[in-house]
Amino acid sequence: MLLDLLIGGSVNGAFYALLALGFSLMFGVARVVNLYHGSYYLLGAYFYYTYSVLAGFNLFLAAFCSLASVVLIAILIDKYLISRVRSSGTTVMILTLGLASFTQYLVRIVFGAKYLSVRGFVDGGVDIMGVTVPSTRLLALVISLVLIVALWYFVRRTPAGKAIMAVAQDGLAATYMGINSSFAFTLTTAISAFLAGAAGIIVAPFLTVEPTMWLFPLIKAFAIVILGGLGSLEGSVIVAFLLGYIETFVSLAISTNLREIVFLAIVFIVLIIKPTGLMGKGAQS
Repeated sequence: MLLDLLIGGSVNGAFYALLALGFSLMFGVARVVNLYHGSYYLLGAYFYYTYSVLAGFNLFLAAFCSLASVVLIAILIDKYLISRVRSSGTTVMILTLGLASFTQYLVRIVFGAKYLSVRGFVDGGVDIMGVTVPSTRLLALVISLVLIVALWYFVRRTPAGKAIMAVAQDGLAATYMGINSSFAFTLTTAISAFLAGAAGIIVAPFLTVEPTMWLFPLIKAFAIVILGGLGSLEGSVIVAFLLGYIETFVSLAISTNLREIVFLAIVFIVLIIKPTGLMGKGAQS
């Protein structure tokens, strides 16, 4: 059971972290709550199905094309829709939630309401201390961890990443220093969509692909960002893995039916004890 907990919790935690990091980064830089974020995850999975199954592309080419498609859609939505109402957080939330609902119904019209399945990048399983772990889940864990580390390196070590963090800390001061805030917003949008789209692609082989798959991951990502501290990348990663392990433990030791209830209970308890989240209000990475 311990090995199942470690592997299952790590896979879930890394998956949640991918979703939450993009959400947290977007809030930290643009100060907007983009409720379309879950749709990037949805589109990543459906584009991967389209390119790999319907178009017959090589799986790696299908993944590349899927990510490019998701990022392009995110940039277009940010440039032509969100940028026009960015000054009003409430309007952004209403607009992006409406777009997410529209996307769900559009996907339902095009693909139908049935569950779809796609091939994984690898087949079979890996024996670890007598426990056979599906290769697709291990690959999902590895890719997620690589992307998390790559994001940390980007925001900490590269000029573009430092510019994004400067805008997140003080947009006006960053502008006076010659940083292009509009470019920072666009780049942040692209990274956020890339991470969510990647999450959709890597879990599509072992989770069902269907039109409503965006909603609950969005709720979890939102909750993780709040619990970790709004704008704190480190806080989001820590909370994502904690909840991943807790959910897996509940599923293994008690019942899979209780994992969502336990998740919500933890959210309520933490917010009552520390409303600003584990890393504090407005924490920045």
